[in-house]
Amino acid sequence: MPLHVPTQSKPAALARGLFKLERNGKYEEALKELTDIWPDFDLDPEIGSFEIQDAAEILLRCGCLIGFHGHIAQIPNSQLRSKDLLTNARERFLSLKNFEKAAECENYVALALWRTREFNEAEIWIEEALARQLPILSDTRLYSHIAKSMVDRSFERYEEIFANLKKLEPEFLRYGDAFLTGSFYTNIALALKNLGNKSEAIGHFELARYYHQRSRHKIYLGTVENKLAQIYKETGKFSRAHESIDNATRIFKQLKDKTREGFSLDTKALIYFAESKYNDALRTVEKALLILGKSENFGYLIETLLTKAKILLHLDKFSAAVLSLIEAVNVARVQTGEESAVRLINDFETELKRKNEPVTKTQPAAEDLELIMPPSLARYQDYRGVWMTNDHLKNIGLDCGSLGIVVSEKINRGDLAAVTELESDQVICGFYDADFGIVCLETPSGDPQFFDEINIRILGKIVGVCQPGTLKDGKMAVEVLSI
Repeated sequence: MPLHVPTQSKPAALARGLFKLERNGKYEEALKELTDIWPDFDLDPEIGSFEIQDAAEILLRCGCLIGFHGHIAQIPNSQLRSKDLLTNARERFLSLKNFEKAAECENYVALALWRTREFNEAEIWIEEALARQLPILSDTRLYSHIAKSMVDRSFERYEEIFANLKKLEPEFLRYGDAFLTGSFYTNIALALKNLGNKSEAIGHFELARYYHQRSRHKIYLGTVENKLAQIYKETGKFSRAHESIDNATRIFKQLKDKTREGFSLDTKALIYFAESKYNDALRTVEKALLILGKSENFGYLIETLLTKAKILLHLDKFSAAVLSLIEAVNVARVQTGEESAVRLINDFETELKRKNEPVTKTQPAAEDLELIMPPSLARYQDYRGVWMTNDHLKNIGLDCGSLGIVVSEKINRGDLAAVTELESDQVICGFYDADFGIVCLETPSGDPQFFDEINIRILGKIVGVCQPGTLKDGKMAVEVLSI
């Protein structure tokens, strides 16, 4: 809804309305409210008649809005314009000794630098903002923590992000702003995801989705859907992954957010890639590159070029794959530095080795083995084996590569159990608990995993193990599992 505030007479009221639109993600709508004082983004806003406080506030709002909207609409030099306006506003606030507003400017300058992958400079600005002596429940201070976690994520400081944000959870909840709380849960979920705790990450992303539905910030809601799609892909839940990424792409198209639409298509291509649907993946990544080629977000462009290179490898188009890699490396060297370029080359080399490595002999099906049961387990007539594919239960004797022996017996709380996730056919093992239709499997070395009981099938209780390397002539000796 238009603000209908005459900007020349009521700049303070205008600024409040602009901030509200910004927090809803309605950046283009907010900029339209500024047309009478800022008709040309290449020029400075006409604020000569405003009081110094009002002039600084309008410059702040103009600077952050052109940064957000320019990123979405792929406006050339928008991040440079954002930085210029924000630093101008910051100097004015410093002259007024308004340090909270100066810190707000510093937050947005850091984000503008982050969008153009200037991470070292972004870190300097966000540390400047955090050095200001502000109340912990200040909106600006809480936003500084969000911006810091985004910058830290670019340096892969995931443990630091989790530790810093987790202790701030009571403050975000007490402050009670849906936008800030949704952003908080998004960033802590990303840290958990990168630390390998996917089940807990999903729970935090779902909280982020809830709060961004309340904040009505559709851009960030679409971003959460994108991240959920990535986790579903990594856990083999491809139908859920496609559903989430299609939701994200639909939101970004509605908002005309070309940059995020392009990167959501990169995610879609990676889902096809994980399914070995390489032709579908190539068609999708080409659509993504048509969009991202016009974006100032070089990080998205670089990652999508690498995606294309990997897809072309698996289509046996080696020369085209190398050309796509070279393009990604050249952009990275200019925009993000030599270290980023080396990472791309290493990622490509890893994928090449994975593609060319000989197919390893798979473990024989458990039903094709003759299992030699000890006397204490001889009473079981109905049993099956499941191969362990990780070391989560190593502490109790179930190493990766061992065969767990599962029997059909009533499962009680605390028993070691095996279940199958119906959608992916993945077998998950852990100590069993259940309540109100939710099944929990916990391991000694990891966090619990939670499942809706309608989405799993309980295979039974794990009572024995065949250790790796003991297979001989189709026979394996079963050892009693002592827990």
